[in-house]
Amino acid sequence: EEMEIVKSTGHFNWHDKIIEITYEYNEEPAVLKDALDKICIEAEQAAQDGHQFLILSDRGVDDKHVPVSAILACGAVHHHLINARLRSKCGIILETGEAREVHQMCVLVGFGADAVCPYMVFEIAQMLNDDGVIDVKEDAAYENYAAAVDRGISKVMAKMGISTMQSYKCAQIFEAVGIAQEVIDKCFKGTMSRVGGVDFEQLAKESLERHKLAF
Repeated sequence: EEMEIVKSTGHFNWHDKIIEITYEYNEEPAVLKDALDKICIEAEQAAQDGHQFLILSDRGVDDKHVPVSAILACGAVHHHLINARLRSKCGIILETGEAREVHQMCVLVGFGADAVCPYMVFEIAQMLNDDGVIDVKEDAAYENYAAAVDRGISKVMAKMGISTMQSYKCAQIFEAVGIAQEVIDKCFKGTMSRVGGVDFEQLAKESLERHKLAF
């Protein structure tokens, strides 16, 4: 419900732009990198057009559309907008079924996400409730999950000696392991990476394999 409110808000004459972080099923080696370039260009144009909320959404996933990983899309858009000097003009919101755990939320926030709507978690909670596996009101299940994630993020920040979300957000206090330099330069610019690893081609292959298993 809160995500739908953000999508339809006219408060302070703010506007949102939904950017699909999916691409048509394709086994070409460069398909993932091309998809990220397209997402970045669309985000830049939306920021220039005066949209305050850029909503990166993978709800369009189906048998013909493969999702771009939320962290790759978020990091790429974040750095692209910085280079275009537009980052301070808009907020990046992730509407993704990929993020579920505290660590995943921390990484998304650390690489530029201003808000995350993990819709898959809420749908699973509703399904479990409908099946009688858990017995709580829907709103309570959502609120309990959000509170648990909040506490988890606070604990991670506390271990790093960070006391405010403003200091943690976009700070990129991570070290990349097993990621090729081309991916670092595109999505995680400035992040230390002592060991190389998977490139865009390999990441695309893994995404396609998961997509085949699902559909």
